[in-house]
Amino acid sequence: MDRGDVSSRIAALRGDAVLLARDLAEHGRSLDPTEAFEVAGELQAVVNAVEGAQAVTAAYGARVEYRLTSDALLERVHAAGFVDGMAPSMLSMEAGVTEGVAGRKLRLGARLSEAFPAVRDLVLEGEVAAVTAHKVLDACAGLDLDACGRVDARLAPRLAGMDPARVSSETRRIAARVAADQVAEHAAKTKKVRTVEVCPSEDGLTEWFALLPTATSKAAWSAVESLAAEYRDVDDTLTVPESRADAFGDLLLRNVSVSAQVTLGVPVVTGVPDSAPVPTVRTFSPRDPDETIIDATTGEEVRIGDLPADTQEDLGWHDFADYDTADGPGVPTALEMAPTRLGSDTRATALVSGVQLPGLGWVDATTVAGILTSLPLQVARAVLDADTGTLASITSDAYRPPARMRQLVTTRDGTCRMYGCSRPA
Repeated sequence: MDRGDVSSRIAALRGDAVLLARDLAEHGRSLDPTEAFEVAGELQAVVNAVEGAQAVTAAYGARVEYRLTSDALLERVHAAGFVDGMAPSMLSMEAGVTEGVAGRKLRLGARLSEAFPAVRDLVLEGEVAAVTAHKVLDACAGLDLDACGRVDARLAPRLAGMDPARVSSETRRIAARVAADQVAEHAAKTKKVRTVEVCPSEDGLTEWFALLPTATSKAAWSAVESLAAEYRDVDDTLTVPESRADAFGDLLLRNVSVSAQVTLGVPVVTGVPDSAPVPTVRTFSPRDPDETIIDATTGEEVRIGDLPADTQEDLGWHDFADYDTADGPGVPTALEMAPTRLGSDTRATALVSGVQLPGLGWVDATTVAGILTSLPLQVARAVLDADTGTLASITSDAYRPPARMRQLVTTRDGTCRMYGCSRPA
């Protein structure tokens, strides 16, 4: 297949799609609701075909593996279904999508080409959406090629007209009939990938994701529902989601000793603080006309008598400290000379602000203050330049490569070794 011819056909297809899209955006309001939805459905068929072509084409590139040896760069072409580890990165850069999305597209194209040719043809014809094909692949996870082929033969004739909400359950039903032992084996393996993850949400909140065995989830949900109902009986202002969240947190922390590590930034001023302002008084003392001063603009010596009258008057005014104490005029009192201690009048011992916890989100100042008073603390030091923000010094137990290793990698490679990154080492 000629590369230039393919690009020309894609450009022509895109041009027609752009013209149609602009025409619909400008004049689509003339369609009645039924016609508008029908047009959207017809366009979905085009989207399905294009997504299928993209996935299948990218899968051809993903099956090529490159290995760098001491002698040369080796290229190995695998059978359909293989996806090289760097393929998602390459597709993400070309398609302008994230590596996660790129990897899912590659998996779709590779698996359809390898094990589901009938479903692949439905996607390429625009009859089945890519998301529906993904449901088929997910429901057939763990099946070998022979079992996938039998599922493909039984499912494909009915897939185009099937309710998308029934695709997963119907595919699992067929898979259980053609390969019950493989389905059971895969279910046993999936229990080993149980996990819990957290990610930041709105300020003060964190989202949780848990993947647990079904039996465990059933028992946990029953406990949460039961305790949440008790909370709502005590406090009728709680909503159902709020009571469930409180119950989940209390059950999670029951019989658990909690510790935390929080990073707080404390400003430190190393210079001498400015002295307290001293009251002043303005007095007028005329300057001698023969006295000379240096002009700040020209740098020349100028006689005061030669200056304008208003300038001579301005030069005659002087500001003096206005001390009037028992020790005599002009002498500050002992109280004025004593340094001011932070918090001496308010009894405050610290100034605490909110903090952004990596992977969790923003914690408000009140919660941080509670953490400081109730949990054990670990103190470390990180000194930043006040003008540039550059890290000047740090104490940390994290791993740092030895100096000679850093020098070797920097000198040998020059740039970052991550694929596609050209930043200086």
